[in-house]
Amino acid sequence: MNVIGEKIKVLTATDPTLVGRTGRIVLETANTLTLDALGKNLRVGKAGISFMLVGSGRIVTGTDIAGRLQDRLGRRSR
Repeated sequence: MNVIGEKIKVLTATDPTLVGRTGRIVLETANTLTLDALGKNLRVGKAGISFMLVGSGRIVTGTDIAGRLQDRLGRRSR
């Protein structure tokens, strides 16, 4: 699943200050997501987080998108 460009809302997180934050995903690494939140970059760890894809209403957890994007896409085609 490619989440870059998706607008998300953080539902739960190990850091309570992140809950309720919204932004568009601009970068993804193996362990983090970088959001454009009101013109500022906000780095969020994937572990211990769940968020909603605002456009579709789908709820995703950090473990659902664990690892690098290219590795997740490769797993599906094998």
